Amino acid sequence: MNLAGIAVNIYRDQLTNKKKKQSEKQQTGYNSRLGWVFVSKDFTKETTKAVRTYGSLFNVSKDYTYFTPNTFYRNDLRRLSTLRWINAMSIDIDAKNGENTGMTLPDVQELITEAGLPMPSLIVQTPSKGFHVHWFLEQSKRASDKLNAHYSRIQTCIAEMLQGDVHAIGPERLFRLPTEENTVFHSQERVSFDDLCEWFQLIQEQDQQDVHTYKKGFCKGYETLLQHPAVQKILEGVHEGQRDTACYTLALAYKAAGYDEKTAEAYLHNWNQKNTPQMRQIEVKRKVKSAYNGRFHAPSAKKIRELSGMLFSYVIWEEAKPREERTYSHIQEWEGDVLAFIRAQGGRVTGSQRDLAEQITSSVNTDKKIPYATFKKVIARLEEQGILSKKVSGKGRGASTELCIIDELKARRTQSEASKKEQDTVPKNNGLNSNTIKDTVVGGMALSLSQGTEVTGSSQYSTLNLPCTYSTSRQPAPLPGNVPSAFTSALFNRGFTDGRFIFRAWGKVQLAFKEFGIVYHSIASTPPYVRLSVEAVGLTVQKRGSIIAGDFKGEDSFFKYLFGVMKGLFKKSRSAQLTQFVEEIEHLSDVMLSHIGMELEETLKKHPVVDRELQVAKLRELEREESARKRRKHYTNHTAFDLTSSLNQFKLFMKTDD
Repeated sequence: MNLAGIAVNIYRDQLTNKKKKQSEKQQTGYNSRLGWVFVSKDFTKETTKAVRTYGSLFNVSKDYTYFTPNTFYRNDLRRLSTLRWINAMSIDIDAKNGENTGMTLPDVQELITEAGLPMPSLIVQTPSKGFHVHWFLEQSKRASDKLNAHYSRIQTCIAEMLQGDVHAIGPERLFRLPTEENTVFHSQERVSFDDLCEWFQLIQEQDQQDVHTYKKGFCKGYETLLQHPAVQKILEGVHEGQRDTACYTLALAYKAAGYDEKTAEAYLHNWNQKNTPQMRQIEVKRKVKSAYNGRFHAPSAKKIRELSGMLFSYVIWEEAKPREERTYSHIQEWEGDVLAFIRAQGGRVTGSQRDLAEQITSSVNTDKKIPYATFKKVIARLEEQGILSKKVSGKGRGASTELCIIDELKARRTQSEASKKEQDTVPKNNGLNSNTIKDTVVGGMALSLSQGTEVTGSSQYSTLNLPCTYSTSRQPAPLPGNVPSAFTSALFNRGFTDGRFIFRAWGKVQLAFKEFGIVYHSIASTPPYVRLSVEAVGLTVQKRGSIIAGDFKGEDSFFKYLFGVMKGLFKKSRSAQLTQFVEEIEHLSDVMLSHIGMELEETLKKHPVVDRELQVAKLRELEREESARKRRKHYTNHTAFDLTSSLNQFKLFMKTDD
């Protein structure tokens, strides 16, 4: 695709087709959707120009090299403070100074897949053989200080996962203008910013689990950082391709340990003499300056592990005070208090919001009431998570609000997490935003609580007072932790509250996937597969009944039907994916077709594939398309030859006749 198509894909209605005249501005007024795109010949301010129409962008693209995927509300200042719209998540993968030498497009795509990221919208190759990777957003996001900061956090995380430049961070940055020559990959895929936030949250949770995984290499504090064996290994010197990253990482280590910039630079000049080959002294100085002037206060544990090849992790967070010792409560703690209050009233309360807020107190201090502003924020969060429903009747001071718990499973888990945080005295991660929502249960149909519904028990696995899915002679088992929460919720919300039943149902789902060569551990980690399993539960309940509806037809019948439905849904899904693939490759050029074929062959040859049979089928379809194109070319050439031959014979006949 050319620049015109790519630009329209990114900016949509943020640029205009032509410049507005003054009279038109007076008639139509100011358009808050429009934004300025900056283009540049290099990274200096003197060569930067702002454009606001597609025509201007196409005209200057011949003389300018870089552009901003995101747009600004001022045409004289390219800064975070002047950013208006965020349109894309963009990463710079450098191939300079020995880093990422020999990296190819398939290598980049493999890193994206391994990181669990969605397919990018655009990949541009730079003259130094690096890559600029862009994910276009489904909906442009209005820039704000909070959003810009979170964008940079996600961008940094993606850059680390893709071996990109962690210093080329910020939504205001310039990237190379795409052309037909440097565009090596383009798709119609777009990603929502919420999906990127969810991906980032999962990575953060995984990093927290890594603290236990790397227990043997654990570092207790900054003061012992430089003495840790993994850091000492890096201090012994590194090879070409690691020097820049190692120098920056060690500079941050010295910074965290309390050394001033000059001392750290002196130490790193001595360290540089152990490298093979050595870095230039000016490069060492730049890395130290970047580390001490940047926003990072300590090195990345992941980088230390990669550079040293040793176990390493550390958590340098202050120990959180118990709630009763704090002046303010976390929003998750207030969520637990709000849910406890509503549950005590039978799962439903009615009144003005101010009156309701006046009745809610802290679980550790009854003299402390929830602030009204916090109450509204908590209700909005619980409503967004699908835990509460809010219905407002009337207007103004006479308005009445009804709050009702609609998903008891989520409610109890949310309250349990808040209670656990209050009781936990180990060091806490204060780095994450306290407003980050961790919805651990998705999918399935929400279970409404009537005013008469009784909730019994106080443990994490307390269940509603519903009929047991097994014999009443034995107690219901806890909800299994190794089954996807969406699948658990889909059954739990229909009255199947016994963990044994849920575990057996998940076993049937796994057997159905196994019929198609899908290994067990890949099912839970593949969101589309989990969504299919939730859909299978819904279809099975329609035919075999549920506990909550009172028409349950028995376990054996339920499990057999679930197994069959799961097979049918997966077969239909795979067929749809293959059909879509066939439609897509029909419009690709011969070069791109060949490139995709090589990628599929490499994937099948080197790496484990979640759905190998589907990839093999795609490769066969691609080979059929290539064969069909060859036949069409052959037929066209022969037809043209036959037509030319006939004309020549006709001319010869006419001459003979004369």
